[in-house]
Amino acid sequence: MKKSEKVLLGIFAVIFIGVALIGGGAFAFRAYFEVQDEVELLRGRLGSMNIAVSQGTEWAEKNTWLEENAPGFTSNKDASAKLLETVTAAAQQHDLTIGGTELLEHTRAIGTDGLPVEDEEESHFEKASIKTTLTGVSEQAFFTWLHTLQQPKSFIGITRLQINPAGSNKTINAEVEFTQFYHEKSVPKVTKN
Repeated sequence: MKKSEKVLLGIFAVIFIGVALIGGGAFAFRAYFEVQDEVELLRGRLGSMNIAVSQGTEWAEKNTWLEENAPGFTSNKDASAKLLETVTAAAQQHDLTIGGTELLEHTRAIGTDGLPVEDEEESHFEKASIKTTLTGVSEQAFFTWLHTLQQPKSFIGITRLQINPAGSNKTINAEVEFTQFYHEKSVPKVTKN
């Protein structure tokens, strides 16, 4: 082998080793940063898990309270009927006359599999709603009635309220939508003995 061939072979070997080292270094550098990103992600998840574990007893107590206090109905029809009964009874107690009521249906989006789509923003409760219309009622009696119905343990919320003045003597016309939040209970099975 000639001296010039040896020099060229040496230069080629140095270039080859240099390219291999640069390529390997770039790969190692990229892999290092990918691992660093994954480590940061795992640290964040670990922090979230630690918070969840530390608050576990508090959330268990809240869940127990909900199980004990949230109303349970076997169907939306039962919940709507009870809500209508409660709203009407409270209105009579406050000398209010409900002009009209309407049961409102909650519709859920249907997925490609034909089942209702679970939305993460949706509540963990089922709900039944009614719309009531009152005409020419006393403002004070109306607001007392709303306050009576919307108590924390009743799980009844006012989801829509429209008030218009009716004229003199502080009377109003109002349209109110009430929503009863509840857990659906299973229907007891009747067995034949």
